[in-house]
Amino acid sequence: MPRNRIADEFSELINRCHGRVTFITAEGDRLVANSMLSALVGFSAILSVAATMDIQIECENDDDCQRINDFMEKHQLGRFARN
Repeated sequence: MPRNRIADEFSELINRCHGRVTFITAEGDRLVANSMLSALVGFSAILSVAATMDIQIECENDDDCQRINDFMEKHQLGRFARN
């Protein structure tokens, strides 16, 4: 599947999340996935970063984390560590 279609599918997944979803790098940088800044940065860029470095995910809703991990496994993009 082309990278832009995966990013679109990921964007839809994040938009359906019930709580806040935050990505956290090993350096402690944080990006709230379901925020305007994330929309501006672009999910394609976020997925590219996730493929090259360890990213933790923090979710207010456990079901959101499970759906995100399922998505990552489906597309063989690695797996976010749950915080």
